[in-house]
Amino acid sequence: MIRNLFISACILSLNISANGQATSTPVGARAVAAGYTSLTAENLWATSNNQAATAYLNKFQAGLYLENHYLLDEMNRIAMGVFFPFNKGGISLCVDHFGGSLYSEMKAGLGFALPMGDNFSAGVQLDYMRMAIGEGYDSYHALTFEAGVLARITDDIKIGLHVFNPIHQKWTKTEEHIPVLIRAGIAVRPEKSLELYAEVHKSTSNPAIICGGAEYHFREKFFMRMGITSGPARYTFGVGFSINRIFLDISSSVHSWLGYSPQLSFTYTFSK
Repeated sequence: MIRNLFISACILSLNISANGQATSTPVGARAVAAGYTSLTAENLWATSNNQAATAYLNKFQAGLYLENHYLLDEMNRIAMGVFFPFNKGGISLCVDHFGGSLYSEMKAGLGFALPMGDNFSAGVQLDYMRMAIGEGYDSYHALTFEAGVLARITDDIKIGLHVFNPIHQKWTKTEEHIPVLIRAGIAVRPEKSLELYAEVHKSTSNPAIICGGAEYHFREKFFMRMGITSGPARYTFGVGFSINRIFLDISSSVHSWLGYSPQLSFTYTFSK
C-alpha cells in the first residue's frame, strides 16, 4: 500500500494525466543528457522529437530507447523508432509506452519528412494515443497529429520548431483535452567539437520550461553531454559512443527532489 501511494504521488507530481510522458518529454538518451533538448538533432529519435530533422537522414535506421523514472518498475518507459529513406525525405514509425499496472500510456506515430532545399525541412506525423488507468478504471483513446520545421541558418546555427496536438484533441469518453505542446529551440556550434543547445517548451497545462545543454565530441566517436532544465530543476548528463553502424547513448536526469532517472538508447544504421 505504501509503495502504491508513493508511485501515485510521483505520477501526480509529474502531472502525467495532464501532460503525458509519451508526449511531453523527448525520446533518446542523447536528448535527455543534453538537458532535454532535441529539436535540431538529425538522428533517428527525431522520429518522435521533431520529424523535420529526419529529412536529411539517408539510410534505413532502427532503434530502441529505455528509461526508468526514479528507479521504479512501475514507471518504466520504452520507445522504438524506424526510419525509411526515399529519394527525398522519408517515412518514420515510432511507438512510445510509459507506465505499469496502475497507470500507462502509449503513443504510436506514422510520420513523413521532406527537405525543401539544402537548408530547410518540414515534417508531420499522425498519432494514435491510449491512456489506461488500473484498479478497475477505464482506458481512453485519441487521434491527433504533430508537425515541425528545421532551418539551417548557417553551417553552425540551426533553429527548430515543433507543435504537438495543435487541434487540442480530447480523450474519448471524457471532456479532458490533451494539452497542446509547443517547443522552439536553437543549436549553435562555436567550434567544431562543441555544440550548445537552448529550448523553450510550453504546454497549455503548465508554465514554460527552459532547457539548456551542451555536447562535446571527439572524432565523432565519443560524446560527452550535460544540461539543465527549469521548473522543477533537473540536471542531466551522459555519454555516447559510435562504433561502425551502432550508436549507443547512456544518460541520467536528476530531479531536484525525486532523484535519478537513467536512460539508454541504441541505434543501428543498416547498409545501403
